[in-house]
Amino acid sequence: MSQMKLPQAGLVLWMCVMNRVLDTAAAALLITQCVIMQYTSITCSWKTADHHLNISSYTLQINKASCETKHSFISVGVCNTRGSNCSVHPIDSAFHCFCVDLLASTPNGSIHSQPYFFKGVNAVKLSPPEIKDLKPAERRPGCLQVDWRMAEIFPKNEKVYILLQMEYTTHNQTRSQTIQAFSKETLELCDLHPGSKYTVRLRAQDSRAHAHWSLWTSIDTTTAEKAPSAAPRLWRLIQPAEEAGKRRLTLLWKPVSWPEVNGVVLSYSASCRSDLGSSQWTCGTVNASRHSCILTVSDDLCHCSLTATNSAGTSPPAHISIPAHTQAEPPPPRIISVTPLDDTQIKVEWRAAPNQSESGFVVQWTSVPYIEPTSLHWEHMNETARSFILTGLLPEIPYNLSVVSLHGRQAGSDMSVIAFTREGAPSVGPDVTVLKTSSSGVLLKWDPVPLEKLHGFIHSYTVIYSIHGKEKSVKVEAHVELIHLSELTEGTYNICVMAHTAVGTAAGPCQMVVVGLEDVQVIPILLCALLLCFLILIIPVCLRMRIKQCLCPTVPDPSKSSLSIWSNTKLYQHNLPSTSTMSSILPVDWTTIYQDYVEKDYVPVQVFTSHAPHDSNEPEAKTYDSTSAITFLDPKLSPAQAFHTHLLNQSYTKPDHVIPAGYKEDPQPSSDHLLFDSLFSCKSNEADLCGYIHVSQTYTPVIKTIDTYRTLDLNECPHFLQVLPKDTSTTMVHCSINNESCDTGVSQSHSLQPNKT
Repeated sequence: MSQMKLPQAGLVLWMCVMNRVLDTAAAALLITQCVIMQYTSITCSWKTADHHLNISSYTLQINKASCETKHSFISVGVCNTRGSNCSVHPIDSAFHCFCVDLLASTPNGSIHSQPYFFKGVNAVKLSPPEIKDLKPAERRPGCLQVDWRMAEIFPKNEKVYILLQMEYTTHNQTRSQTIQAFSKETLELCDLHPGSKYTVRLRAQDSRAHAHWSLWTSIDTTTAEKAPSAAPRLWRLIQPAEEAGKRRLTLLWKPVSWPEVNGVVLSYSASCRSDLGSSQWTCGTVNASRHSCILTVSDDLCHCSLTATNSAGTSPPAHISIPAHTQAEPPPPRIISVTPLDDTQIKVEWRAAPNQSESGFVVQWTSVPYIEPTSLHWEHMNETARSFILTGLLPEIPYNLSVVSLHGRQAGSDMSVIAFTREGAPSVGPDVTVLKTSSSGVLLKWDPVPLEKLHGFIHSYTVIYSIHGKEKSVKVEAHVELIHLSELTEGTYNICVMAHTAVGTAAGPCQMVVVGLEDVQVIPILLCALLLCFLILIIPVCLRMRIKQCLCPTVPDPSKSSLSIWSNTKLYQHNLPSTSTMSSILPVDWTTIYQDYVEKDYVPVQVFTSHAPHDSNEPEAKTYDSTSAITFLDPKLSPAQAFHTHLLNQSYTKPDHVIPAGYKEDPQPSSDHLLFDSLFSCKSNEADLCGYIHVSQTYTPVIKTIDTYRTLDLNECPHFLQVLPKDTSTTMVHCSINNESCDTGVSQSHSLQPNKT
């Protein structure tokens, strides 16, 4: 008997263990919800707590059940899936109770979930409602009219359970309301902002299934515009102008904020007028995409205004006063602190000036260096504000921050500071300049590094100088820009300056400096040497033409002369005697003429022509021809009073018409350069018939000689013989004292040709 009870006890124990295992597996498989979608299908979802079960598929079984006993009696449908949800359709009605079973298949067998029981009307999810039309309400400005309908048809007794939720959103502002759906099919949305874009959404719910709303149906629309109800925010930037008595005024503004804008701004209109006169300056109509305008106004007190315009009208004007350049401005507020919050934000705190009633503040900031007026950022604050957080900044970039107090339409003076969100190492070092060197020292100066290249605040400078591989340094404060290095030995030093910030350093270019020559400046000496070389090179270039003229003078071309008759006879030139000798040779009246020549720089040449008596067999006398000299005779002498004379051992024929000779001022020539061969004298009891001509040093007269003989008077022979040329080979003179006459003959004829000096 005891042996029979032992196997039965083991079987019972095994069945208990298996039930525990199955219960644990069933607990790991859980149905979360079932929804009746639009009265047409049932969709159930589940989840698995143990992912190590290696479930390959799921089978969903839905049965109708008794709402009181919860026992299943009619199968609705079955579906298989590998996912976490499954739908069974169609269904005939949602007004039933349902029981759902889930079977999971694993390699070790099947796992059943706990049965899931629900009422159909509590699990209904309706279809989204349809929006037929959305338009402005006819009789209520600022309202929208919504026409809608449900997708399903409900029995009259079911309509009371249907709810409608309406939601409308603009500029991240959402308002919603829930109403009875079938109370009215036309809805109105009021208290909307003019000229604003709205998104209207609707969804429906069976009030008995409070956990299930339908999907949203949405539509966008824009309300009708109105004129802007507020003025734009206006600011200014005053800069000096190139023209005297003028200022460059940059008007800056920000668009009218929502919802006061009441639509879309199309344009702006800005203008300024002077209080002391009728002067007015305007920017005209400015496109809505621009937010600045530049005007050149006078130094007097000015008032500026700005308006914004949309399709419905114009906004109220914004005003700002520009003080005269001589007008004192209210004191600025005191900046308490500037605190970096992170790499993109800085907090500015200030305190109002004492005994001042501010109507507000303006915080303005811009990156350094300042580029253009549009790079200026600014923000209006109310009179109670004492701090502001700047956003959108960049690290290692300096920013110029300032706070300006407002007193009605007038702005006070500002106080500015430089700030960084995060400092960095300088990108360049300072450039060092050597001002002076001595036998044992050097004076150095450097320019500060531009702020935008510092990336931080300078804490100190370090001057590094080295010679023969030995390096020394001197550290100075941040405000020091001049230093004298003393007690240096002779030699060449390599000197540079380093700039230090809180994060890092940067060294500037090094300079080679020679120390040891007392008061000898290398750079001035080099400059002087370069200047001297430049002068040596440039002076010959400048004097090239003058030197060329001196070395190679211009020689006149005789072939281009107006003289057309040339002679091959070689001229013989005599040296002129001195003035005293001339006085002894020439008659008194001729000496006077020569003296006049000496005083007046004339070259006297006395040339007479006459018709010599000759036989009919003798050749006719040749006439005098000169192109550069003209014969001058005393006008008191008649043509018939010709007399005999000799010049250059030749005979001449006096022309019938006498033309006075021309005179030309020439430098006084020396006696060695007179261009005639001999002098002569004549003595006559007649009136002074000895005229003369002036022969230029440039040209000598052309005299054509004639071959003829005549007899000289007795009183002519002694004078003529004193001035005869040394070469008398071609001249024959015969003087007969007894017969009181002299004969002179010329064996050959020659001509005095022009000689161009």
